[in-house]
Amino acid sequence: MFEAWDEYHLINGELIRLTERLPAPGLGEVIKYVLASPGKRVRPLILILSSEAFGCDPAKSMDAALALELVHAASLVHDDILDCGTERRGAASAFNRYGLEAALLCGDYLISRSIGLMSGYSQKVVEAFSQACMEMSEGEMLDLANGKGPEDYYLCICKKTASLISASSKIGCLIAGADDEDVALFERYGMHLGLAYQVADDLNEFLGVEKGKSSEKTSATLPVIYSRDHSMEATLGLCAEVIRDHCRAAKRALAEAGGDEDIKARLGSIVDKWGEECKSLKNRC
Repeated sequence: MFEAWDEYHLINGELIRLTERLPAPGLGEVIKYVLASPGKRVRPLILILSSEAFGCDPAKSMDAALALELVHAASLVHDDILDCGTERRGAASAFNRYGLEAALLCGDYLISRSIGLMSGYSQKVVEAFSQACMEMSEGEMLDLANGKGPEDYYLCICKKTASLISASSKIGCLIAGADDEDVALFERYGMHLGLAYQVADDLNEFLGVEKGKSSEKTSATLPVIYSRDHSMEATLGLCAEVIRDHCRAAKRALAEAGGDEDIKARLGSIVDKWGEECKSLKNRC
């Protein structure tokens, strides 16, 4: 779906240009390996589209979009270190391929580079980015604690996953100069989208549908938690309802917000993607 969008190719082109200015072989090789990994670029796409919804040229928001993608890539590298992840996106993880020290330094470099990319924006933008990054770290710590109930799980994924997706939509609006109400509604859109995405991803993994990712550590995800007291069919139904609820809330936030309707429809299609994936999971089981 995203491959048909001009913004997707703009982002990938800028990422390629960024890899041409990396450190000398060694660390540069690890960083290039991580950035060459295929990804949907959802976070930078949401940021750019959110800015375009309020009349902003993509060139103005591109550095921020790249910063979001770099810090997301860093979080995956660090996540694989914490989980002893061996495979990521269908290939050996940076941790598995290059070792602990190189993977850790790669993540540190990506975070530092993201700060540089974000530094030219307003204080509100920088603060939103900083807050999301801090919440991601808190979420990782909660994941390590491996809480036992749904409340623990939701707090973890709100911080670990949804915070950065929510920040993507919020930052795009801030760069474009949207009013406070629209910023809040787009931020709400991103939060619910992030929650729907993470539950769907965890459900994929639970059902063995998730391909291209493996690790030694397992987390107490929502499907795992529900399966302790429910049948497989009931577990699937409960998780599917959670995904649908968050998808509806994300679409509702978009509908209530201002901004270009065509751009909002494209942002809504990202929500629809997770909803369709949820339906396909039900059909497979």
